[in-house]
Amino acid sequence: MFIRMVWGKLRAGSWEEFERHYHERVTTGTKPKGLRERQLIRSTEDPDEGVSVSVWDTLGDLRAYETSDFRANIAREVEHLYRGEYWVKHFEVSSTD
Repeated sequence: MFIRMVWGKLRAGSWEEFERHYHERVTTGTKPKGLRERQLIRSTEDPDEGVSVSVWDTLGDLRAYETSDFRANIAREVEHLYRGEYWVKHFEVSSTD
């Protein structure tokens, strides 16, 4: 399994708009090939900071999603909400309980 993790800080007060977009555009419709799970996580210390985590069967599935037109379009739709502080990382799950 592979994890795609996106951390970022949003412009002050824009979390609700970002979360609405996430539920309306990201999690609806056909599930991408290989996607097992998604989570949107909001910081308890900074209400404008969060992490999006997705779990994938293969690195190929993750990369296919990441380079898809769908992902590019949904990212463009919310780029105005970001403060310019973000990163995207990939992880391989080495063990689970």
